[in-house]
Amino acid sequence: MEERKFHKLIKYIKQEIKSGNLKNGSQIYPERTLAENLNIGRSSVREGIKILEIIGLIESKRGGGNYITNDFKNMLCSPLSLAFELQKGKIKDVIELRKMLELSNVEFMVKRVTLEEIQEVEKIYEMMLNCNEIGKLADLDRDFHLLMMSFSKNILLTTIISAISELLEESMTASRDMVLEKFGKGKIDSDHKMILEALKNRDEEGLKNSLSTHFDNIDKSLPNLD
Repeated sequence: MEERKFHKLIKYIKQEIKSGNLKNGSQIYPERTLAENLNIGRSSVREGIKILEIIGLIESKRGGGNYITNDFKNMLCSPLSLAFELQKGKIKDVIELRKMLELSNVEFMVKRVTLEEIQEVEKIYEMMLNCNEIGKLADLDRDFHLLMMSFSKNILLTTIISAISELLEESMTASRDMVLEKFGKGKIDSDHKMILEALKNRDEEGLKNSLSTHFDNIDKSLPNLD
């Protein structure tokens, strides 16, 4: 099957990114230059750019050219969220993924987290203790867990987490509301205190156990969640 001409543009942009010639925020060549360099028509260049814009790799600025995006979260988030909805994914699927990501990440969290990052988590925990507004509590809970997952410093893992963050946020809100209803705020605060203390002590086994306890409480609260 003959390759469509705009594929040459897409392959070229990918190769320029791999080679380091294009980075976050880099402006790509004008359409005319790309058409001449790749020996394709300007309509094919525009078609390729439009596809890259739709998937979020390129941002077009009116009168200012085309740029490699700085927002990779949005680039990956929308397609994954749509695929999840189309396949009739359930919130319980996301909670199970959260559990796998957080527990498998523990070894790297305790080794790579900095004192300043631990202090950030501690500030979020203190705000959780002093907050009784359900919506705000859900936001703080989300920030607590997403921040912890970023401590691995693994670029691929943090990219995946960013890509599914919209789904993670929805699951955190749903699970927190039901845990709150079943166990009360005191139990949620206690779970997060154990998680924080284990992180502060860089206690790998303790962090695994405290996270497992937290997810067990979620499971007990959401037996029929879908």
